[in-house]
Amino acid sequence: MQKLFLKFSGVAILLTLLIATGCEDDPVDPITQLPPEVRLIDGVGFTSTDATLAPGETFTVSVEILTGDNPLETFTFLVDGTAINNTNIANYYANGEFEVDGSVETANNPVTLFGDAKQGASIVIEVVPFEQMDGEVRTYTFEATDEVGNVGTVSLDITVVDPTTPIDATLTGVLFNQAGPTGTGGLDLDTGEGTGSSDADSEIRDLGLDCTIPAPGLNWRRQIGTINGADMVKVDETQVENFTFDNVSVKEEIEAAYATGIELSDGASENCATGTDTPVTDVTDELVVGDMFVVLANGTHYLIRIDAINETDNNNADNYELSIKY
Repeated sequence: MQKLFLKFSGVAILLTLLIATGCEDDPVDPITQLPPEVRLIDGVGFTSTDATLAPGETFTVSVEILTGDNPLETFTFLVDGTAINNTNIANYYANGEFEVDGSVETANNPVTLFGDAKQGASIVIEVVPFEQMDGEVRTYTFEATDEVGNVGTVSLDITVVDPTTPIDATLTGVLFNQAGPTGTGGLDLDTGEGTGSSDADSEIRDLGLDCTIPAPGLNWRRQIGTINGADMVKVDETQVENFTFDNVSVKEEIEAAYATGIELSDGASENCATGTDTPVTDVTDELVVGDMFVVLANGTHYLIRIDAINETDNNNADNYELSIKY
């Protein structure tokens, strides 16, 4: 009897444990709340993905905020994870303003959302990445919070790259009268070295003498043209803002001067002794000091300026002193 009692006692203990365990409350999962959703809307004039800009260039975003399980509370603008304080925010928001659902608002950071905007908002912001240096990348984040602190964000990376290309060289050269000694009359713009008027390395040449003016008069034509397939235009300073030879520092400025330059007509250089003509392209008018031209040859744009015109008598040693940039 004793052994049977012990067995029953063991079963009773086991049942007691099972009943006690079965009566415990089940663990309760925490309630998951849906946070706000923040989107960048694609469209004409809007940036919605990572982009590359020139220094000082702006970008505009259209931010759409959708509610989660709670009304919206604030909108915050961050750069590299830091909310921009109100002192500097006007530097990021163009004109210190932005639009919430079409209404212009003074920029604060964060922005408290009111009225209908608490149920969803559309925000348009024009941003100036004014502090970014050439080659720098920054992350711009747009963040919304709701009334219980849930957060939604969207971000994009903006890279600033200076699209301009520094010039390769600044040099001087001397171009002599084509009617002078053999090996004169041409100029290699890559080196500033004088050459023969038909030399393969030259881009420009002098046109020599005006054969209608008999020697020993001053009969140098004081005109130049192009050779070897080069093309030349005269710089139209009215078409390129604040354009001077000394101020030019990037190739794009020279290219712009070429694109807006004044086209030149073709002509010929006459040999006064034989009466034969040699065709010359892009012939200038009679040059004066300060004239500027752009020569395009083999993919390179050369800016040239006439610095001095030295006319001699009875020896054809006449020459131009030029400055060259490319």
